[in-house]
Amino acid sequence: MNGAIELALAVLGAGLVGGALAWRVTTRRAARATVKSALTSANAASRMAALNIVASEGVTAYADLLRQRAAVESNPEVRRTLAEVIARSQWEPADDQALVELRLWAHRLLNDPDVLSSSQAAPGPAGAAPAAAALAARDLAAPRQLEAELAPSSALWETARDRFVPEWPSRAARDPDPTVVLVTGAGGPAGTGVVRWLRAAGHRVVAADADPMGVGLRLADESAVIRRFEDSEYVRSVCEAARATGARVLVPTIAEELLALAAGRDLLEEAGLAFFLPEPDAVLDCVDKWRFAKVAQAAGVSVPATNIGSADGVPGPWVVKPRHGRGSRDVVLADDETGLRYALSRVPEPVVQTRVEGREFTADLLVAPSGELAGVVPRWRLETRGGISSRGRTFLDPGLILDVAHLMDALGLRGPANVQGFVGDDGTARFIEVNPRFSGGLPLSLAAGADLVGEFLRAARGQPVRPERCSFRPGVVMLRFFEDVFEG
Repeated sequence: MNGAIELALAVLGAGLVGGALAWRVTTRRAARATVKSALTSANAASRMAALNIVASEGVTAYADLLRQRAAVESNPEVRRTLAEVIARSQWEPADDQALVELRLWAHRLLNDPDVLSSSQAAPGPAGAAPAAAALAARDLAAPRQLEAELAPSSALWETARDRFVPEWPSRAARDPDPTVVLVTGAGGPAGTGVVRWLRAAGHRVVAADADPMGVGLRLADESAVIRRFEDSEYVRSVCEAARATGARVLVPTIAEELLALAAGRDLLEEAGLAFFLPEPDAVLDCVDKWRFAKVAQAAGVSVPATNIGSADGVPGPWVVKPRHGRGSRDVVLADDETGLRYALSRVPEPVVQTRVEGREFTADLLVAPSGELAGVVPRWRLETRGGISSRGRTFLDPGLILDVAHLMDALGLRGPANVQGFVGDDGTARFIEVNPRFSGGLPLSLAAGADLVGEFLRAARGQPVRPERCSFRPGVVMLRFFEDVFEG
């Protein structure tokens, strides 16, 4: 690189945006060559300017080069900038080995300041493709001291640590041992997704819902109208539907019904139903937003500042939501004190939180009865309607998977769950809530290859869960549209 360009880059290092605009007028090939030269420059300002170009163009094209830079970079400021650029690249599908390794390295560095002054935990050499377990042992040794916080014997920790680089599976094949499955909440988005997937796998499906007009009742082999979960006869109505249809396995899709079903376990068994239900305390920690915030904070999980009944100790702007609300119902945003007073007067049992900025994500997951985290599928919520994802894309973030494992361990939750939160500009994930059930956006996780429903069914039938069937492909996009069902 000649002296004039070197000097120009050094000056532009203090004005990174200017450097970016200058380079973007060149051809892509020339720009990459220039970035490569600047990244290997002896001038730290030049390296910083080059990283800003990488941030605006996308890191995937430079993954191998960045991995080499991370292995030798000695300047703490440049190392941090490199890690932050990688952390902000979560929108890029991580189906490249080098990018996966970089994200592992960046997650550790940003959460362990001690490594800023050295080249510890640098990503592997270009061309290397170490196994997931070796990657985790080398590059993510106790991020945020999680290995100390989670007992070394924790099944959640061990599984998450070994599953950063999943295999890319195909869609689930037909089940070799089909059965009759009763799906409750079949009128909702989660219920319809489960009904369709089970039928595609070859099972006979009985759709049940308290609403006789529920669309899921029209998509199954048989249907049954049951009581609402608040009704004292709810469990008996589920059992009657099972007896009338010969159903052998129960798949609930509504969080609030889990408590009633757990209390009626004996009745379910008498009706011949197999099931897999989480512990009631874990369900309460999820459906009660105030309890969830306290449990998460006590475990060191990143959640927004939260209070109940007031905004004391909670910086604005705010989001005010019901303590036991569902979806986006009765959720009110407040930007100032006037809006806050209005929200508190309108929302029942209001929980007040600092409004979190960043990219919204959801993670569908399944925790086996043993406590093993069988699979996690993070996806960006690109568009939502009525609290339900209408556009989304799966992505791979090893640090986020670790955080989800930590959260599930704190809650003690078993079975399916849907974790929601935001990833900030610094790459930090903050969790908003956990729904202890399949999600409305579940079809995207299923289409990406994670057979969460099929493995849940195996757990309910007393069969071992197969984590390899719950891995997924990043970069799969869902575009949801309305579909009509007619009868009569």
